[in-house]
Amino acid sequence: MRKGTMTARQFAEETGSAYTTVMLWLKKGLIPGAELKEDARGPYWEIPASALRTFKKPKMGRPKKKTS
Repeated sequence: MRKGTMTARQFAEETGSAYTTVMLWLKKGLIPGAELKEDARGPYWEIPASALRTFKKPKMGRPKKKTS
C-alpha cells in the first residue's frame, strides 16, 4: 500500500459506511481514483486518501412509487 492511500475497510470506517457497501461502490466505479491491484495474496482495492474530499455518498434504496 502506497502512502496517501487507504484500503476499502479504512474508507468504510472514514465514511461511516459498511464494508460491503463500499465494495459495491468500488465495483460500480463510484469512488474516484480507486484502483484494483494484485499482489501475492490476491486482488485488493487501493483508494487515494483524496477521494474522501470529493466522494459523495450515492442515494441508496428503492425509488419512491409514483402515486396517481
